[in-house]
Amino acid sequence: MRARTYCEIRQVDTMDTLRAWATAMEVPVEQRGVTLEDHDVYTATHGVTTLVCVVPNRRHRRPPLNWESPFERM
Repeated sequence: MRARTYCEIRQVDTMDTLRAWATAMEVPVEQRGVTLEDHDVYTATHGVTTLVCVVPNRRHRRPPLNWESPFERM
């Protein structure tokens, strides 16, 4: 039986890298949520590949009372 890729998630270091890849693939960049450390999570998905960029947040928000993974709703 041949191996098959169902989902590939890769993290990139900068939003510029994420935006360049999303532009090349003609897909939108979306904000998915925040981490427990209050960093914004942005993603772009094309086929089975999702690129993720975690950006430190300059705004200080209270942590959510009920945190869920940004990928729970994908």
